Amino acid sequence: MSEDRSTNIESVHSLEEDEITQTRTKSQCHQDKETGIAKNGSFKELAHTDSASATSDSDIDQDDKPHMDYPDGGLKASTIVLACWIGFVSNFGLINSTGAIESRVQQYILTENTATEISWIFSIFSFVAFGCNLISGRLFDKYGAKTISIIGSILLVGGLFATANCRTLVEFILGFGICCGVGCALLMAPNVSVIGHYFDKHRGIAMGIAMSGASVGGIVWPLLCLGLYGKVGYTWTIRILAFAMLLLLGIYCILIDDRRKEVAQYSTELKAQRLREREKLGICEVSFSRKVANKMFLTRKLLSTAHKIQDAVDFSMLRDLTYDFLVLGVFLNEFSLLLVFTYIPTYAISENFSQSTGLLALIIVNATGVVGRYVPSYIADKYGNFNIITPQNYGKAYGTCYFFCAFGNLISLPIGMALTGSNGNYRNMAIFNGVTSAIGTIAFASARYRLGGFKLVAV
Repeated sequence: MSEDRSTNIESVHSLEEDEITQTRTKSQCHQDKETGIAKNGSFKELAHTDSASATSDSDIDQDDKPHMDYPDGGLKASTIVLACWIGFVSNFGLINSTGAIESRVQQYILTENTATEISWIFSIFSFVAFGCNLISGRLFDKYGAKTISIIGSILLVGGLFATANCRTLVEFILGFGICCGVGCALLMAPNVSVIGHYFDKHRGIAMGIAMSGASVGGIVWPLLCLGLYGKVGYTWTIRILAFAMLLLLGIYCILIDDRRKEVAQYSTELKAQRLREREKLGICEVSFSRKVANKMFLTRKLLSTAHKIQDAVDFSMLRDLTYDFLVLGVFLNEFSLLLVFTYIPTYAISENFSQSTGLLALIIVNATGVVGRYVPSYIADKYGNFNIITPQNYGKAYGTCYFFCAFGNLISLPIGMALTGSNGNYRNMAIFNGVTSAIGTIAFASARYRLGGFKLVAV
């Protein structure tokens, strides 16, 4: 998460400016540190002194830059890639296979409900799975990969067992939409993040290998449903799916690990370096009396909560038009993909194909993703990533982007089903989906053009 909170510091200054009891110069700050004046619970805040203009950035010693060593290979790092691959098979594999469940539920279970009503089950599932990333990311930072992976696995497997016994719309929303959705959200954070703890130079290819599990899961789970629906029925098919998830996620929880201590140490060293830079630039500390500190306690608590939220979502990033194009592209891409993964089987059935053919269509779509996830990651490592933001803002950029995508997932399926009309004609949905995909592609291209034109160079 980003450590840059200058905006928040300025807001604190504006609230406390009239109550500052003592302002010290740079030399006084150093003297206070030596004599231990700033202690006994006094709050401290940062303020600029007149000497700031006398020092330039070039005076900062760059030799003391913090450095974090990455294994970038070896048994442990390879084990982490395997664990993440299994996690993607289970987690994103289920997300990519929702159509295998939706088609059966619509055709045989919730026959008295409209298709639009049923669509809310899976839109809520996707909304919770992606929207709760804001929470799971912070839980991952605080408790580590293994703890939240175990909790997420329990919720996901338990939700599937509950889904097997659901017979009403509300039961499906609670069992699959919310319980499985929260489980997937908790599993996403370690899946996406821990590879960054172990890989640097080969991070793209390692992530590509792990993410290919999402497409493999999108092949395996519809195949399982295809083979079992006709033999054991819906209930036992979902139960067997849950048992398979239990086995895979058990292995995943054993193998998954993180390097939180190393990352925390690196973060501490980075903070220390920034503090030294501030001192060299003439930034010093301002001490507040205990009376002022007590009066500002509630404000600080509120600001602390705001800081935590801003670590995950930062709407100020939307001032960058290039980033706006990227967010729009991701939003529309997720919007259209969810429609495809959910409604391909039902669309095939509406065109007088069998349910088996519809599930095969879903399997083929996911099979193409195996190559589609690996090759771009390899190219990114070889020719350079699509860089729009600085490394320290990756967390905020990801959180802000998927904050909007979560709401797109919430409305995409109901909108899609509303377009089919009462007669179940999927032509309008298909046209709408094609248009959103095309606009998303244009948005991606616009972001790329603003960075470096269309030349084959790393940006």
